[in-house]
Amino acid sequence: MLERRSPLHQGMALHVSDASTAGLRVLAMLQSASGAAAEQAVLWPLCAQLQRLGQKVLVMDGSQTESLHTPGLAQLLVQHAWQAQAGLRSTVSDTQSVASLPARQGLKKLKATADEMGMDLLTALQAYVRGYTTVIIYASNEALTPLLQGQGLQPLLVVPPDAEHLIDSYRQLKHLAVFAGVECTIAALEAPLAESGPQKYDWSRQQSSVLTAKQNAQARLQRLNALLQCSQRHLGDAPVLMRLRWRQASDLHQLTLHMLKTACILPMHTQSAAAAAPESLVWSH
Repeated sequence: MLERRSPLHQGMALHVSDASTAGLRVLAMLQSASGAAAEQAVLWPLCAQLQRLGQKVLVMDGSQTESLHTPGLAQLLVQHAWQAQAGLRSTVSDTQSVASLPARQGLKKLKATADEMGMDLLTALQAYVRGYTTVIIYASNEALTPLLQGQGLQPLLVVPPDAEHLIDSYRQLKHLAVFAGVECTIAALEAPLAESGPQKYDWSRQQSSVLTAKQNAQARLQRLNALLQCSQRHLGDAPVLMRLRWRQASDLHQLTLHMLKTACILPMHTQSAAAAAPESLVWSH
């Protein structure tokens, strides 16, 4: 069960480049206070990989709060959509640099903006970020729930190497299954291998450190399988589980293609008013 993955095909990169002209790809990643370090270790390499595939990526960072000195989505929503999207353009050419916008307050205000525009939440958001081809919404399950309802989008849940986070992971899975009706993709982040050198002795277990590492890895495997089985039994379906081994570029590539395959694609809409927007009204970030 641990190796459960969705099928990928070798032509996915061509499919990605062709789909970039069809509209906006929306991806989502769950944010939690306890697993922030592991989530950040996956989020930014994922963004860089997307940009290598030709995507113009913007991160809506729900872990960061907008302010006077760090304006973000909340300030963007104050403006008219045509005015804001005329100024919010992708200027990032370096694949190692990723555009990021604080969005904690803005994600809460998005529903009111969408209601005013007569659109669903993601379509309303699209009106403000048309300079990008891919948007990753990194936020808590409470903030993501209204955005994911009825969208057919699989958010990414990163599980840190230690086993203590598995109960919290199940709670997040349950929340999204019950209140948003979606299942997640789990990225199981594995701890880096011990540095090569003389073996050490684990005095707490009275055995070699190599044996201890193997036992810990086996215990984590069993717990991950238990998480999948519990989700299958109580939530109706087991999430897709993908391994992220330390410094294994192939794992990150597989995850990137899977995220693109399960993304929500919003069709492109033309808006002539945006092209005619006066430069004096351009908003930059």
